[in-house]
Amino acid sequence: METTMRTLTLATLGAATAAAALLSATPTAHACGGFFCNRQAIDQSGENIAFIYNDDGTVTTVVQILYQGPSEEFAWILPIPAEPTVDVGTDALFQALAGQTTPRFVTRTEIHGTCRNEPGCYDHWARDDADGPMAGGGFADAGVAPPGGEVDVRFRGSVGPFDVAVLRAGDADVLRTWLTDNGYEIPESAGAELDHYVALDHYFVALKLLKDRETGEIQPIVLTSENNEPCIPIRLTRIATVPDMPITAYFIADQRVRPLNFMMVQPDLDDFGLWTGETRYFDAVTRAVDDAGGHAFVTDYAGDVPTISIGMDPIEDLRSVTEPGPFLRELQSRGFNGDSQLLGILLRNLPPPDGYDAQMFYNCLTQGWCETDADVVAHLEAVGFDPNGLVDDLDRGIVAPRNQAQDWVDAGEHLTRLFTTMSADEMDEDPMFMRSAELAREHSNVHEAVQHVDCSEEYFRWTAPTRLVLPSGRERVLQEGVPYYGSDDEYCEDRYGGDFRPGMPTERLREVSDERGVTPGGGALCSASPVSTGFGAAALLGLGAAALFWRRRKSA
Repeated sequence: METTMRTLTLATLGAATAAAALLSATPTAHACGGFFCNRQAIDQSGENIAFIYNDDGTVTTVVQILYQGPSEEFAWILPIPAEPTVDVGTDALFQALAGQTTPRFVTRTEIHGTCRNEPGCYDHWARDDADGPMAGGGFADAGVAPPGGEVDVRFRGSVGPFDVAVLRAGDADVLRTWLTDNGYEIPESAGAELDHYVALDHYFVALKLLKDRETGEIQPIVLTSENNEPCIPIRLTRIATVPDMPITAYFIADQRVRPLNFMMVQPDLDDFGLWTGETRYFDAVTRAVDDAGGHAFVTDYAGDVPTISIGMDPIEDLRSVTEPGPFLRELQSRGFNGDSQLLGILLRNLPPPDGYDAQMFYNCLTQGWCETDADVVAHLEAVGFDPNGLVDDLDRGIVAPRNQAQDWVDAGEHLTRLFTTMSADEMDEDPMFMRSAELAREHSNVHEAVQHVDCSEEYFRWTAPTRLVLPSGRERVLQEGVPYYGSDDEYCEDRYGGDFRPGMPTERLREVSDERGVTPGGGALCSASPVSTGFGAAALLGLGAAALFWRRRKSA
């Protein structure tokens, strides 16, 4: 019995409210080779948050901030139960964790019996057209609250790209006035929610972008506090959200984590569409959560913290690199990504000449194309290049946050990934979480079904009867099978002509096969009775409605 494997990864995509804009260089003959080309979009839909349980009893909360709009209009306010320290993190943590824990629906193929070998048809095609088609296809806290008339500013300063304030107030109106006076636009609809969190004696973390920073430099915010029951302050989110907003929470702890005040549910995985692409995992979860009244989470993954590599080597030695071109080449060789964060750092430390596209300018320096350009040389001499300032910014903004995230992952014993979707009317209670030794330690994100292909000599592998069996044992016939009665040369003619190939309607495949089966001189098969009876009108099904096809070379 032969087995093969294919995987369908279903990203938990919902209605995106703040998709990040990709920066792309103007296409030219020198568009590639630098930092800013061929970069892949990051899934920016929904809300992502990570909780790290530290050995000293504190909990670190990392919140990915998603925003698209003018930098001067950015304002972000987060209530938190205990007074936090504030730092910045890295999106790389969320990218790496998502890559290892996103639910995957895997199909393992088992071949039973022996199918007819499929001719390569290379010689046949070469006789007719040297450029003939190639065979293809496939399945597809601290202190007392201040008096009601005061705002207690616990911290005010710059952290990363942010102007940060940590506040406490005994009166929501006073807090709202302080925020408004300090440049935070507070919608009227937020009043009741601010009242709620002030009544709970929460602290508030308020962020704005520093005046010299752009939205592309927004990083996750890192908050560490003495709070052993972390929560997601979702009530403020409903002021500006979308239906069924996806929320993913990661917990790095010593054991599995579960919701404290929300239900735990499981999506219906007894659904063939999850393996064939007809059903989105997001939709399956939404149905399960809605059935629980909108207050529930599913467990996507639980188990060992995956092995990920997001740390970076020190860059102190780059202080001695006094030319921008070699400096940028060193960054590229050390794995720095040409993303909007790096672009923002470079713009502050090494601005391009007037009229130059910034990304093309840095690509040009990286590749050495413009080091002899008189205008560029004159510009560099005028603005100067300070490697020390650039190293400091790179270390604070990129290197240190990535290494801190790597340390969290390396020290973690267990990872739980919880997922849910929520609409505004369901965001009336903040989900809280607790560690639980009662739950099973492991919950796999990999779900495997088995595709059985029943071979015999009258079938090619891609035309053989095929059925899909889910983990529950539920079974579906994907195709009933279409035999082929022609010779190898006839098959190549039919394949080359497009009449007998994956993706063709089943009835046409049968017609071609039947025609070959009654060809005079066709041998023992010419007396076979028509094979269309008993096969019904089912189409050949597979991923993307394409039939499975493996091309095999003829034996020498």
